[in-house]
Amino acid sequence: MHTAQKALKKPLSLYLVAAGYLGLMFLQIYQMYQWGRFVSMPYLHDIVFLILYPVAAYGIFKVRKWGWYLVVGHLLFLLMGNLVLLVQYRYYDPVLLPMLIALAVFFLWFFLRKSVRSPFHNPALRWWERQHARFGATFKVTLRNARSEALNVDGVNLSAGGCFVKLDDDQNMTKHEPVEVELQYDDFDPFHVKGHVTWVTPRSELNPKGAGIAFVHANRQNRALLRAILRAVQARWVESGAHGAPVA
Repeated sequence: MHTAQKALKKPLSLYLVAAGYLGLMFLQIYQMYQWGRFVSMPYLHDIVFLILYPVAAYGIFKVRKWGWYLVVGHLLFLLMGNLVLLVQYRYYDPVLLPMLIALAVFFLWFFLRKSVRSPFHNPALRWWERQHARFGATFKVTLRNARSEALNVDGVNLSAGGCFVKLDDDQNMTKHEPVEVELQYDDFDPFHVKGHVTWVTPRSELNPKGAGIAFVHANRQNRALLRAILRAVQARWVESGAHGAPVA
């Protein structure tokens, strides 16, 4: 059974995309060799451009916002540079030049897609960075802020470290806001714990408007109750054929 305490593995696709971007560097080096850039001292901008390949690949692998901007800018310069070679200098390799242009266009299309772009800009979507596995579930949550104002919301996933709750358009929360959490799942006793808002996401095509709540300062009794709830949630996942897979 999948343990809720085990750190999640980084997806294989990140390794493949980062390695594929490094592959572009070797094609670029071969093109520069054919163009005669290594016969004499290479230009400074050639050296900088090549150095940016592993830096950009590292940004891809770590899924960071700066990495996304670097990759997009790097690809635009790669695409423009090859078009200049084709149009201005009449350089044309029937295999290498079309391949580099096609790969640059493909990577640009890939990184501009919303499903790919979003994790670079929203850390909450990087599920592999979570300490605890998260499981889909439906439950009721009452959140009370420091002013004792109550907010009744629906929870959509749960982990040993927190939960995600949906917010209506007229409901708002702020990052780092402390809250008192009362969580009700099926016939279990209410789970009470202190928490704080770790992130807030607006409504989008991929996600509902909502907030991530981190649990803090749970006593031994409440931790035992939460473990029992999580076992029930996992059991329901297994019965539904999901086999305890974490929510992406």
